[in-house]
Amino acid sequence: MKTSKWFCRLAAYLCAVTVLATSPVSAMCSSQGLDLMRNLNGLWRGKGAVTPIGGSPEFVSCRISYTMVAADVIQQEIACAGTDYKIEASSRVTCYGNRVDGAFEEKTGHSTGHVTGEISGNYLFIEADSPGFKGNFKVLFKSETDHLVSITQADYATGRQVPVASIKLTR
Repeated sequence: MKTSKWFCRLAAYLCAVTVLATSPVSAMCSSQGLDLMRNLNGLWRGKGAVTPIGGSPEFVSCRISYTMVAADVIQQEIACAGTDYKIEASSRVTCYGNRVDGAFEEKTGHSTGHVTGEISGNYLFIEADSPGFKGNFKVLFKSETDHLVSITQADYATGRQVPVASIKLTR
């Protein structure tokens, strides 16, 4: 199974998006943030499609595990695979107020990055920026057994954000 560097970067950001890097000890997560993190805690599986800018859709299956390692810190491990793609990544992030801040490592492509974002109700919105990827992630937590992740990526040729992935996760 070959690995696409683009897909590896995208999946690494997917990893960072669905979790809430460690911030100062005095940080306090809002009740909304804590609820979202508690709801994500555990093992999730899902399927969806990834479409690189200018490429063809690739259907993927994912397994994601979230572990709360402190009251406002969550660790995530992700593994996704399609016909031609494979990804393994991890993320550790902290929630403070309704904001999130985190770091990730994509193991297959050896890349790292940083994300920031905001929690609003049952939504998590993340902005990711690194040398290999700039994009936005929207996580909709629908129920204790269902959440959706949508990803857009900056298309430098057009100056727009382009939809590149949609994944449905359940437990």
